[in-house]
Amino acid sequence: MANEWLKDLKKLDFAADMDYDPKAPENCLYSPSPYFNWISGNSSNGYPNTSSVLFFSEPKSGKSFLCLSMIAEMHKRDPDGIAVYISTELRGRLQAGSFPGIDQERLLIVDTNDPIEIFDELLDENLKVKVQDGMPLKMIIIDSVTGILGIKRKNADSIGQHLIGDQSLTIGNALQNLVPWAKRNKILLVGTAQMRANIDSNPHAEKTKMQASFAVRHAFEAFISVKRGNAAEDKKDIEDNAFEEEGMKDARGNSVLNGHRIYIKMEGNSIGPAGRAGVFTLDYKDGIINQHEEIFWLGKNLGILTTTNNRTYEFNGQKFNGKKETALAIRDNPELAKAILEAVKKLDSNS
Repeated sequence: MANEWLKDLKKLDFAADMDYDPKAPENCLYSPSPYFNWISGNSSNGYPNTSSVLFFSEPKSGKSFLCLSMIAEMHKRDPDGIAVYISTELRGRLQAGSFPGIDQERLLIVDTNDPIEIFDELLDENLKVKVQDGMPLKMIIIDSVTGILGIKRKNADSIGQHLIGDQSLTIGNALQNLVPWAKRNKILLVGTAQMRANIDSNPHAEKTKMQASFAVRHAFEAFISVKRGNAAEDKKDIEDNAFEEEGMKDARGNSVLNGHRIYIKMEGNSIGPAGRAGVFTLDYKDGIINQHEEIFWLGKNLGILTTTNNRTYEFNGQKFNGKKETALAIRDNPELAKAILEAVKKLDSNS
């Protein structure tokens, strides 16, 4: 029986709806990468639409591609879903304008780093009104949060004016407005942050750190680091094919690359486990590829694909000879891939 004291209070618009499951599959958003989905650490292997995710990395590591891949996956799964991509580095038209899998009719690209244009004109005067009228907005991406100008810097007469704390205060105030609204309207907020030198007296400290104020860190539940793979094994797929254009060299005789591996790690997480790491392959033309390899490594590393001699892999009575054969079997049999991923999700059934 409902508590009589709370019965009416639970009807308030700002009271949490305890019947709503934010981690249910239908309430989560995903990327095309099984490993990226897995590091979320819940039974849906997805990111709740009431949450916020922040990617950070060295320049040119793959943050923007990862953001765009999430839009593409949302468009694939949701026939009506709309996304807004805010490029504060003014690369939106270049990066998102032709990304594979994105429905340009359901994507608004905004190229500006002006906080007034972003948070007053776009958010308050337009998006809030349209969402209230029923616009199926599912995702807002700010790439990057670091690129947003401070209010005083925007109006400064000279670059010589040093405005300490201006950018931090501007972004903090803006996120205090944006984050609660996005959560109440079940809109996933995704941001990226750049890195900066870590000026620390400790000689053992990391040389770089995420360029984000405490206000930004509080606004985002999940912090995910993104790193380009540079080891020898990162330059070939499981079939030993190099990520390069066949027969093509540059002026110095180096192979022309067509992709690379990206490593991701859940560095911090307020709504799930932290510390999980994954890897996926980025193709410069086709986006995230070779998901069958990810599924193989997930199955192997989590003990779902069992082996007794480090050569023969077994799953549900099926046996495969070696890593390559197992991965190719997963690629060629969607039902096998699906069954392994379901087994992966069951391991997080209590999350």
